[in-house]
Amino acid sequence: MKYQTEHDSEPKFKMDPRVFGELDMVAQWSLIKDSGKDVFWGIKTGGSIDTTPVWADGMIYFGACDHLFYALDAETGEEIWRFKTNAPFAGGKASVDDGIVYFGNFDGIMRAISAADGSEIWRFNTKSKIFEQTVTDGVVYFGTKAGIFFALDAKTGRELWRFRAKGDAMPPHVSGGRIYFGSGDRNIYALDLKGRLVWKFAAGGEMNWGICADETTLYFGCSDHNLYALSKDGRLRWKFRTGGSVITMPCLHDGVLYFGSYDQNFYAVTTEGKLLWRFETGNILYARPKVHERKVFFGACDRNFYALSLDGTLLWKIRAEEDECMGVEAHNGRVFFGAWDCKMRCADANTGRILWEFSTSLGFPAPCDVEGEIRELSFSIMVPESAEEEKQALFNAPNMDDDGNYEASIKYRTEIGYRQKGRYAR
Repeated sequence: MKYQTEHDSEPKFKMDPRVFGELDMVAQWSLIKDSGKDVFWGIKTGGSIDTTPVWADGMIYFGACDHLFYALDAETGEEIWRFKTNAPFAGGKASVDDGIVYFGNFDGIMRAISAADGSEIWRFNTKSKIFEQTVTDGVVYFGTKAGIFFALDAKTGRELWRFRAKGDAMPPHVSGGRIYFGSGDRNIYALDLKGRLVWKFAAGGEMNWGICADETTLYFGCSDHNLYALSKDGRLRWKFRTGGSVITMPCLHDGVLYFGSYDQNFYAVTTEGKLLWRFETGNILYARPKVHERKVFFGACDRNFYALSLDGTLLWKIRAEEDECMGVEAHNGRVFFGAWDCKMRCADANTGRILWEFSTSLGFPAPCDVEGEIRELSFSIMVPESAEEEKQALFNAPNMDDDGNYEASIKYRTEIGYRQKGRYAR
């Protein structure tokens, strides 16, 4: 920031984005941490990786905020091909089935492309942002931000049916002849394979992610700070309370659910709803975890990627260069994860040693459209009158209610240099 004064006049200043670029991120996380809002829909262009990679047949597949979908050699990290789309990828992951990769993103197009060379097989335009799909028995199931849930023929992309919810339609779980998905309208929906409503369950807040399940029970997080357990006929079995929104898709392994919360804790809870342990991190958690070789792996918004034993003991962690480490894939003693610093990493699952890194096409992180998700955001800086005083930035935004109105404030502090003649510079 540069600051210039004139005699008997008010201070004049301007922001230098190279110095204060992270202020936007500070404001963003401070607001959403308390509000429980999901900012994925507001992610813009940049090199950041905000998706979960998928391993299939020796390849790693993932999309990034630079509008590109990548296929890498899982052994070496070498790029094999890339596919250009018209908008960022955020939050979800691709599906690979019978040599075809299926994915949607914020340009509203569901695509099927060849896993071998990245050539497009078909596309289907929904005209609304897409999060993530599931491919089962020759059908692609997915929802959109507009609340429309689709079923497409996996070979041709032909629409089979659609179902309309009243809020964002999130990634589905398909089993036992039923399709289950959560929505921003606070309901969990159960449909039959023809798209007809079987039942719906009203939770205490928005469902901002996907569902995991065992033979009898559905498990999902909610913005009302709870992890829910629901029978497959729509009856509540239990809910587990945390100190913040739960928008992580839980990982189920050997009767234990692993998930993160906006209260900065990572939890292990039994399928009966009993807490086994929790592990505190330095910021909110929403990236989906993974259990592999008797360890649980997850990324957090404190710039760290963690490896814990199944009793909650920290084994190792990797520090990224930006605020978020995202969802994880694991295969044959290796873990793969992307981060907001524009890098996909492969690490040894036992030691945390980095085996390779791959950088996306853009070297700068993607910003988030905070205003689009949390309504009005106001910003001001109080400039110090002397070099000894602190500069502070105040973010104020009008307490979010059901209509999206929200109020919060934070303080941001940094040091500045001082020179004579009334000029501050950093």
